[in-house]
Amino acid sequence: MKRTGIAGLAATGLASSVTAARTDPPGHDRRRTRGRLTPLGQALPPAENPDHVTYTFGHVNADGTWGGASSFAGESAVISSLYDLSDLENPELVHELAPPNEETRSNDVKFDPNHEGIYVRALEANDEGSFFDPEPDPDGKFGIEIVDFDWEEGSPEDPEVLAYLETPNMGVHKFTEHPEEPVLYLIDKVTDEPGLIAVDISDPRNPKIIKPFGPPGYCHDCEVEAGREALHAAYIIGETVGYVTFDISNPRDPTQLGFFDYEKQPNYTAIGEPGFELAHQIHPEPERELAIMGDEKFGGIPGGKHVFDTGWDEGSLEDPQPIGFTHSPDARDQEEYPGAWTTHFHDVVYDRGEVLLVDGGYSQGAWVANITDPTEPTPTERYATDDGIDDVTPYAWGAFYNEARDFAFVTDSNTGVYTFSVSGKAARGRDGGGPGNYYDLEAILEG
Repeated sequence: MKRTGIAGLAATGLASSVTAARTDPPGHDRRRTRGRLTPLGQALPPAENPDHVTYTFGHVNADGTWGGASSFAGESAVISSLYDLSDLENPELVHELAPPNEETRSNDVKFDPNHEGIYVRALEANDEGSFFDPEPDPDGKFGIEIVDFDWEEGSPEDPEVLAYLETPNMGVHKFTEHPEEPVLYLIDKVTDEPGLIAVDISDPRNPKIIKPFGPPGYCHDCEVEAGREALHAAYIIGETVGYVTFDISNPRDPTQLGFFDYEKQPNYTAIGEPGFELAHQIHPEPERELAIMGDEKFGGIPGGKHVFDTGWDEGSLEDPQPIGFTHSPDARDQEEYPGAWTTHFHDVVYDRGEVLLVDGGYSQGAWVANITDPTEPTPTERYATDDGIDDVTPYAWGAFYNEARDFAFVTDSNTGVYTFSVSGKAARGRDGGGPGNYYDLEAILEG
């Protein structure tokens, strides 16, 4: 069985390649070509109407048996879908659940780690106007819904919405779950008010807002690091822009710890050069006290991934320090392809002494970077998530890794859900980019 995390790697005698980066002499080239991506299975959208939804974020429950996907409703009334993952080579769609009304969509779904058989789905207005000046439809539902699919009254085939919690502003775009306490942290899309809301879901039938918190601004993503009782947050626009950390030793009363201000940093100017714009997703890598921030920039030079030191060396939760950067493997100027090459939702995998990042990167499809040396992230294999539908360009929304069964769950907006093996084996293909059948760059560009 695979041992994950630095403790597990040390127990197997494989930790040296993970920790060696801290003792390498300055300027030593640690470029790696280890990081392999192997497709396992796919569930296409229903054959009778493959355009009926636009899939967004995907999540997996703790034991790796259920996968969930949020969506924009598109041509049919579906904003959350449940997949049976008992056979990773053949994910099976079990149910599709309608929105509370046709003016509402979902951009996030999470399984409740404290109530088995429940998932939570985010609700936001379907017609938002521009990204920088949203105009919500007054008839939309704003907030979250609690869905029982195997807890008490609901079943996988016949789920039941237990509760709706309305938030006061623009609707919930993203949220995160506390892995040990019945608390959610919601993002209620604002630019000039506290960016997050703490919510008590100890009774799934009656979720309650505890308090808004955090600096003012549109916080786009957040994630709990339970070991250090910390919450990491990415603020994308508004009064606060950058990377914010919180102390959640009292999960119901977060207090701010640190802030890395994007507005004091350079913008993107060239492929391969780090810029700091539109902080989009933050994911802690707690075993090494690091965090990976992904920027989402649609025009010109695309956003990339920053590795932040939050305790690994000179950085801390109070003073996060950027130490590494990479664009997606085939990144290029986006004037002809708006948003095609910017990075999106990622996760981290430990395997064979290597630390790997796996991302769902829009037209880049699913891709891997080796971040064993966090100062020099190196992209390796990529896979075009355009299977099964003719004349479609990959549009991978995100990748979520399940440790229990050692696989990544990837959603593509157009072609459904995928399962992948992500391993520290040697990368294949020219320059470690993967086998030739995985990603035809010219075909993607032509498309």
